[in-house]
Amino acid sequence: MQRYSYVRHGSLFASLVVAALCMAPASQAELTNRYTFNDGSATDIVSGQNGTLVDPSGIAFYSGGQIRLTNNNGAGSNQNFSLPTTVGAYVDLPNGLISSAANNGEYYQFSIELWATVQENRDWARMADFGVSNGGEDVSGSGSMTDYLIVVPRTGGRPTPEETNKFAVSTHSSTGQEDFVVNPAGDLSIGVEHHIVVSVDQFDTTAGTNGTLSLFLNGSLISSGPVEDEGQIDLTFFEDVNNWLGRAQWGDPLFDGSYNEFSVYSHALDATEVAANFAAGPVAGELSVPQLIVNRDTGEITVMNDNSQQLSLLNYSVSSPSGSLDPIAWQSIDTGNFDTNGTWTATSTTEELIAEGTTGDGGPISAASSQSIGDAWNASPFEDLVFNFTVVGGGANLTGEVIYVGNNDEGFANSDLDADGDIDADDFSAFAAASQSDLTGMTAYERYKSGDIDGDGDNDYTDFRLFKADFIAANGAAAFASLVSASVPEPTSALLLVSGLLGLAARRR
Repeated sequence: MQRYSYVRHGSLFASLVVAALCMAPASQAELTNRYTFNDGSATDIVSGQNGTLVDPSGIAFYSGGQIRLTNNNGAGSNQNFSLPTTVGAYVDLPNGLISSAANNGEYYQFSIELWATVQENRDWARMADFGVSNGGEDVSGSGSMTDYLIVVPRTGGRPTPEETNKFAVSTHSSTGQEDFVVNPAGDLSIGVEHHIVVSVDQFDTTAGTNGTLSLFLNGSLISSGPVEDEGQIDLTFFEDVNNWLGRAQWGDPLFDGSYNEFSVYSHALDATEVAANFAAGPVAGELSVPQLIVNRDTGEITVMNDNSQQLSLLNYSVSSPSGSLDPIAWQSIDTGNFDTNGTWTATSTTEELIAEGTTGDGGPISAASSQSIGDAWNASPFEDLVFNFTVVGGGANLTGEVIYVGNNDEGFANSDLDADGDIDADDFSAFAAASQSDLTGMTAYERYKSGDIDGDGDNDYTDFRLFKADFIAANGAAAFASLVSASVPEPTSALLLVSGLLGLAARRR
């Protein structure tokens, strides 16, 4: 389309508006770009204008359908990101993303939409920045002589208190002039996902001769103001070659937070459309959740991430109604210091419940990797562990899958009291040693280990019959007869048990 040079005189601008409207085709109010991050990349699912995660030292990650820049920790935008040692991360979007939207839909209109969470507010850290710096493409340091549009969760010092420490959007022209549209209530709250829409209409002169910019937060209009109208920035014609999520044209801090979704529209979204988008929410992504892997051979329990994206674990619990956990052999999931930003604290270490959580922003478990919590399971036929967890980007106290491995992929037989994969003389000795014992106060697991095979709280004749049947099924009747006869030479507890139980059986006939 033909481009126009704006001047400050309202009458001439109005004439240009009328001319452009006469030339304009029918409205093309459309979504032009959308980045959901659901596939573990900055893919544009609408137009294929894919972005790139710039992360030389590998501190960012995708998790739960979001891209997480939560480890920037105040690092500056004015770094050389071509060096592998640079610490910091941001998303680099294609050149011309904004100017093409303003050109190719409803003329001189566009909107950007974000679903994002601030982890920590830092003065002038950019949630989004579109334009160019004084140094040109891929360079930060200063934007004093360039055109740009920025979204900041919190401004720094400004000449007026109305613009200081506020959530704001600004447009800046190459003449050095800048206009802000701010949230009067203050900066963006941290730790909460926000829906943000910036709607620009340079034909609407309600707020200024160069157009109107409207700022929406969580479905509602919070403020409107002029598109920069001193230097007359033209957002269809500006040089937007530094289109960044998380980085600034200046040397300001990188953004500390996460993005669930970013979209661009080729028209100015109105209040009704924004409210509808807020109600609909972002495109749902698959949440990366952990599994609990329990090894029957060793008793080791691991928290496994069997997903294509990293996950961040905030807390977990493993419970066992039978009391099959071993708190002595348990170890903290952070024993190897996998969570460098948080401190893990146990809230329960009993046979029935092991639980711990972190004070930080989540312990990262990379895709297809795991973290051990030690040999914390006592092997037995009780495979009753329940796994609950909270991950970043998901709900609290979710229930996870528990997978048992080992012992040839089979659970232990009821009478395999020592859980070594067979029923033999060792199991009979363990059964006999606890015959007629007082099992009061024991957990179900402890009673089982003492021969309570039927789970009724004692070791009696019924349990003996169950053991005998299991032994014969595994080894044959002759083997059981041999086992009994082997007990005859000495008056051991096993012999006494067999004699007593056989006598009891005879009296019951």
